[in-house]
Amino acid sequence: MRAALSRAVPLVAVLAAAVPVAQAKAIPGQDPPGSGGAQTGAAGTFPVDGAHRYGDGFGDRGGHRGQDVMADCGTPLRAVKDLSVRKVATEAAAGRYIVLHDGDSGEDYVYMHMSTVGVSAGDRVSAGDKVGEVGRTGDATACHLHFEEWTAPGWYAGGHAKDPLSFLRSLDA
Repeated sequence: MRAALSRAVPLVAVLAAAVPVAQAKAIPGQDPPGSGGAQTGAAGTFPVDGAHRYGDGFGDRGGHRGQDVMADCGTPLRAVKDLSVRKVATEAAAGRYIVLHDGDSGEDYVYMHMSTVGVSAGDRVSAGDKVGEVGRTGDATACHLHFEEWTAPGWYAGGHAKDPLSFLRSLDA
């Protein structure tokens, strides 16, 4: 019991648990919550198809290698580009996750903490295709998508994680 009480919980997780995303207000110093609705443009599709706001970002906590996008559990997740499914798995910290691979650039896009996964390794997906739903699996304290972007040759294949926030903002309608 004592260890559980001493575990630090990120402030964004406390806020996310206390305020439903649909009622979320802008947090000073952060962008306002997203209006929702995945739209596909020239750059691709925003991965969260619904109301959302940004949570912890790249490097905010120790080895945090991605950007958290807070959304209600069950919110559809969409492929950001035309990609292939490199991996579908479950892991203690990441929960249910997928790795989507861009065969042209060699980059990978990783979606973690998913409640459901709607694709299998080897599948091809087009920008905007549903790949699963926002969840709270693994070591997640609130419903959200943990999104990572990896340089070629990809996720744990010799590439390195890069801050995905500018990419996500370019897709966010």
